[in-house]
Amino acid sequence: MNSVEIFNAIRALQAEQAAVPVDAEDRAERVFRLDGRIEEMQNRLQSVLADEQRARDEFVPTAPTARKSLAEMAFGPRAQFTGIKPGFRGAITIPPRPDVVDPTIPAFADVPRGFIDTLQQSPTEAGVTYLRRGAKVNAAAQWSTGDKPESSYVWTEHSAPLTWIAHHAPISKTQASDYGQLEAIVRGEMLLGLTQKKSTEAIVGSNAAGITGITNTVGIQTHTIAVGDNAYDAIRRMVTKVYLTSGFRPTHVAVAPQVNEALDLLKDENKAYLQVKVAGKVWSLEVVEDLGLAVHDAVAGETHYGMIVYASVGATWYTKETDNVEIGLVDDQFINNAYTLLAEGRHAFAVRFPDAFCYCEDAIPAVADAS
Repeated sequence: MNSVEIFNAIRALQAEQAAVPVDAEDRAERVFRLDGRIEEMQNRLQSVLADEQRARDEFVPTAPTARKSLAEMAFGPRAQFTGIKPGFRGAITIPPRPDVVDPTIPAFADVPRGFIDTLQQSPTEAGVTYLRRGAKVNAAAQWSTGDKPESSYVWTEHSAPLTWIAHHAPISKTQASDYGQLEAIVRGEMLLGLTQKKSTEAIVGSNAAGITGITNTVGIQTHTIAVGDNAYDAIRRMVTKVYLTSGFRPTHVAVAPQVNEALDLLKDENKAYLQVKVAGKVWSLEVVEDLGLAVHDAVAGETHYGMIVYASVGATWYTKETDNVEIGLVDDQFINNAYTLLAEGRHAFAVRFPDAFCYCEDAIPAVADAS
């Protein structure tokens, strides 16, 4: 028992002692016995308090472990950096969700977050074969005799092939020897590009041998904004659709930047801003802004600005090769004092519960191409 628990026990014994009836035949005996127990607990309290004080005196706080920046993950400590040369390869592991960052500690994986960062994350050693839930009937009911109710769930086998997502850019030999420049390039260009493309593929990908995005997955729900409704109204109606059909409570809404802007600029009849977001959330859903939801239709000559309301458990983003950077030579770079910096990762995408996603293609009116 700790000191607080012992103190509460003493108070309980004292209350019990005070409650002994004055006219009880065995009052003296009962009070004496309780006195002994109280004294025992008080002695024990003094001993525990001394132990706790000694522990406090001996406690040595440990400094928090500084979280590594992206550059340190790839190139090691700055003080030990001597430049990178062809053949270099460095892996960078980015946590799947934002973390609380102490401002006194270097930023940890300081890149913008997108749609895939809100989904379940898992490692894998190969392409993923999984069961996707289709139609379902929940027949659970009270039962007393006879056959118990039978629910039915339609599961179909699907595969999520592994695919590389990569891009490269030329850099000079001077940049390859400058830690600060490399950090800016890796964080602001290479990994940012990968992050954006991974989310885009998870949203609109159509590669049957690679990643098929949510909008091209059979079984997802769709929503068309009703006359008189706006994006804010639509999000609430989509929440109901997802919950009623899938049984999952939605956790996020991913929106095109233009839709996010429209939500922020909503006004009442007096032209006052409505401020529909509370702590960055809409209808208790975390808002995720993603470029992949601004979809250009070359045939129709217009761009659609969409949004997805979803439960994050509905899909899983798998990783075999974590995001990494590599440097090498192509073409005539050797005689031009240049290198090529490559960033890539290998992933698979499985949508187990399509009805946990509801997609609205036009959360705000589509915009036609300029003539």
